[in-house]
Amino acid sequence: MKTIFLFPQQFPSEFQEDRNYSKIFAKHDLHIGRMICASKSRYYDSHPDNLVVFNANVITKKSGKVWHGDLDVTLDFDNLKNVADELKEDLYILYEMDARFENENAGFKFWKKKALTIIKHK
Repeated sequence: MKTIFLFPQQFPSEFQEDRNYSKIFAKHDLHIGRMICASKSRYYDSHPDNLVVFNANVITKKSGKVWHGDLDVTLDFDNLKNVADELKEDLYILYEMDARFENENAGFKFWKKKALTIIKHK
């Protein structure tokens, strides 16, 4: 029996998943490609004081893009901090466009300037 895929590959072509990073993020309830709400406007309305980044990219200096998906940095902070501590790397949170399409190969110096926030490791 032949498998036919109706949807494009799970990960965008510019992002090559690293299973080690994926496992660590998943261990802390941050699964790659996660969606926190079907309605962005409804989520923003119900969390007006939170730092919410839909289609966020997470970058590290060592490995570049290591994760993507929806983040509520305010609510996810402890999990993000645990990931950073376990990796012993700072996590740079960026908007989708800052590390995709024409910016996927921009490099760490560019991405660092675009970071909305940085989750520092111990």
